[in-house]
Amino acid sequence: MNDPESLPLACTKLLHEKTRQKLTFAQIAGHISHDEIWTAALFYGRAAPSLKDIQLLADLLNLSAETLEEDFRISGPPLRETTISHTTDPIVYPFQEALELYKPAIRSVVTEKLGDGAVSAPDMKIHVEKNSTAKGCDIKLVLESKYIQYHSW
Repeated sequence: MNDPESLPLACTKLLHEKTRQKLTFAQIAGHISHDEIWTAALFYGRAAPSLKDIQLLADLLNLSAETLEEDFRISGPPLRETTISHTTDPIVYPFQEALELYKPAIRSVVTEKLGDGAVSAPDMKIHVEKNSTAKGCDIKLVLESKYIQYHSW
């Protein structure tokens, strides 16, 4: 997960209010009409909000829209760099990049929904589907696996 000290100020404020108000990314996403993974990515500095998004977030989280907008502007564009060693394989590379980019968002949403645990790679099933569209062909990749809870003792 991102180090809170390395997050832009706007993101720190958003995460603080989300936690203080006991909201989930799904609840916030519903309020701003975005997907919960995109919403979590925004909270971790990996996506850029529109002015409408900022206003809706400010209203929901009782923050100043003007200050929040300024905080996002000062922080600059979203952090979208990746730190993993990439393959040059044109099929595999986009998936590595997406997982690295959205890693903090995916981790946060999974933890919110399922609690503290781990995804089991040996139990993972992967399905690939072809979706024909007016623009050509899209791919849908589904990863399905067992989620194992961590326990206290």
